[in-house]
Amino acid sequence: MTDETADEHDRHLDGNAVAGALGDWFGTDMTAEPSECAHCGKVAEFGALIAFVDAPGLVLRCSSCKGVVIRVVDTPHGSFLDARGAAWIRRPRRAGSTGDG
Repeated sequence: MTDETADEHDRHLDGNAVAGALGDWFGTDMTAEPSECAHCGKVAEFGALIAFVDAPGLVLRCSSCKGVVIRVVDTPHGSFLDARGAAWIRRPRRAGSTGDG
């Protein structure tokens, strides 16, 4: 393993490490919920994504193609979530929701 590869490996965690931040955004635990990578089409649970937490925000990457799926950043002006790397995200229904609109 090269020094660069070792450094990258040391910097990332699995998606379970950002459960709190995702829960704040989605209002529920998202670690077992799936999303589809818009880059390669792989469907995986949020907990299986690769999380980088040492940037100015959080970055979640696909475990297959390493494409960025989600970015979350907090600024003095607000919190931002960029999910352009997800073709879709499934969130569980809230209790009592029928899904009829």
